Amino acid sequence: MPNPVIVVEVVSPGTRAVDSGIKLTDYFRVPSIRHYLILLAEQRRVIHHWRREDGSLETRLIGAGPVGLDPPGITIMAEALFGA
Repeated sequence: MPNPVIVVEVVSPGTRAVDSGIKLTDYFRVPSIRHYLILLAEQRRVIHHWRREDGSLETRLIGAGPVGLDPPGITIMAEALFGA
């Protein structure tokens, strides 16, 4: 994909430090990436990192409810990311 906007990863306890540190920094070096979702399957939680218009990063931990991804202008429910 030439200009990715969203990156989603499912992590295990052993890779969480890498996904939250090294990969976070590397992904946001790509100018087109606006959202990085880390799915914590065991906890059924989503860590949502996103780039604001001013270039700063925000982070939110979501256990349930909507996850807004703008751009591209979609919303998904956190629960749906983990299936039934």
